[in-house]
Amino acid sequence: MSSPESVLSIHSLHKNYGKICAVDSLSLEIKKGSVFGLLGPNGSGKSTTLGMVMDVVVPSSGSFTWFGETPNHQQRKRIGAILEKPNFYPKFSATKNLQLACKIKEVGEERIAQVLEQVGLSARAGYSFHTFSLGMKQRLAIASALLAQPEVLILDEPTNGLDPQGIAEIRQLIIDIAQSGKTIILASHLLDEVQKVCTEIAVLRQGKLIYTGKVNEGFGDEVMLEIASDDITALIQVMKVHPTYLSHRLHKGHIEVKCAKGAKSSELSKYLASHNIFPSHMAEHKKNLEQQFMEILSQNA
Repeated sequence: MSSPESVLSIHSLHKNYGKICAVDSLSLEIKKGSVFGLLGPNGSGKSTTLGMVMDVVVPSSGSFTWFGETPNHQQRKRIGAILEKPNFYPKFSATKNLQLACKIKEVGEERIAQVLEQVGLSARAGYSFHTFSLGMKQRLAIASALLAQPEVLILDEPTNGLDPQGIAEIRQLIIDIAQSGKTIILASHLLDEVQKVCTEIAVLRQGKLIYTGKVNEGFGDEVMLEIASDDITALIQVMKVHPTYLSHRLHKGHIEVKCAKGAKSSELSKYLASHNIFPSHMAEHKKNLEQQFMEILSQNA
């Protein structure tokens, strides 16, 4: 059973395309107010998962609930989604395209000016869609998704194909929307994007869930230290008996030590000195998301 704060609860969701398993018994819980990232390589099942929870793709088995209830038409009004590349009438202006969207969504046209302002397109309201850059097209798609003031916004690879400026603009827009109180579910294969935008994450590989947790907590539980000493052998022996020691490897005249969360270089320096080892070099390194992501993938290969 989902908790009162759950927006989306997924239970053993499974999707086969013939002999190919696209999503393999996926279970997830997405809380209200989170920016939840589905992260994984191409073909990992991210888009298929979003398609199933939006009733675009029929699951082979399993179930899901929105807002603690069985999916229904009324719930869809509480959800805005962009699952494909922006698709508008090329010769129509931004305003005219949104007027058509208002009719489809049964929303008053007074929202158009508000959403154009929100996505930074007010100055281009009267311009034809075909004159827009890729980033502007994506922002118009987000504006359309926001017309009905949804509680949840679903974005599938929102920065795909954009240049660095476009990526930065969409990233900031997502952060601004999240700060307004909306729950955002974001699928991406861009690790940097997830690290900068999302609060929680689920990593998929070949349709399987292999990791889930908070971005700033689950990633970064281990401390990496680079230590050099005149007596590497003695250094290794002493480090191996420290309570936080996990593993090490030799690298270019020093050792790279993996320690448990909470290890501090200042305390380790005192510990080594108490054993008559005085490092000539000690530096702490926080692994970036890409390194940790690749480790997770290799551990679950």
